[in-house]
Amino acid sequence: METICRLTGEGKRIKVKNIAKSLRVKDPSAVEMLKKLKKKGLLRYDRTGVELTASGKEKGLKIVRRHKLAERLLKDVFKHQLPGVHEHACEFEHIVDDDLADKIDAMLGRPSTCPHGEPIPDRDGKITEQRGKPLTQLPEGENCMIKVIPEERDCVERLLSLKILPGEKAKVLEKLPRGAVLLQCGGTQVALSRDIASRIFVGRGHRFRHGRRFQGGTGYGRAETQT
Repeated sequence: METICRLTGEGKRIKVKNIAKSLRVKDPSAVEMLKKLKKKGLLRYDRTGVELTASGKEKGLKIVRRHKLAERLLKDVFKHQLPGVHEHACEFEHIVDDDLADKIDAMLGRPSTCPHGEPIPDRDGKITEQRGKPLTQLPEGENCMIKVIPEERDCVERLLSLKILPGEKAKVLEKLPRGAVLLQCGGTQVALSRDIASRIFVGRGHRFRHGRRFQGGTGYGRAETQT
């Protein structure tokens, strides 16, 4: 339910294969879980995809809230390194009830986003912070601000090493074959695969004032780093 909440786009049903991929399980395993949740009236599921019912969305958003507050607690209070915060929060969230979530929220100053930039629902399930748009939707030459990055440890480690993090400024230099994106962030040019670029969300642009020019080559060859 938490995964479906996170993957749900406005007016879109989620494909089973995307749920399975996010959970790192096989499609049949995801289908079995979906059938159980459907029997409980928490979601609707057919060949067109999956969507939560009103009851399922309410419960799912509460889990999302607990998870993201757990991430903030681990990162801000316990100074846990960003890679691994998501995985540890998956375990920690199970001992957090709504009352404890409210206390953590108040102690942290009611943060609007998790360490990865994802919006944190309030206790009523409302989300005021916007994710922005996927990096893959920006045209060449567009300036932007990184808002959300993927949560998985391997992705975070790659993006952290490239300084592609929430709050950082970036510019789309070129749209590459197979949906990849050549991005400039700080003084680095990097080619991001479509899989990663589609899960990076960005906000309004800015003037990109600095960056190092690279000599020779085209496409992927111009990037200092490819991921």
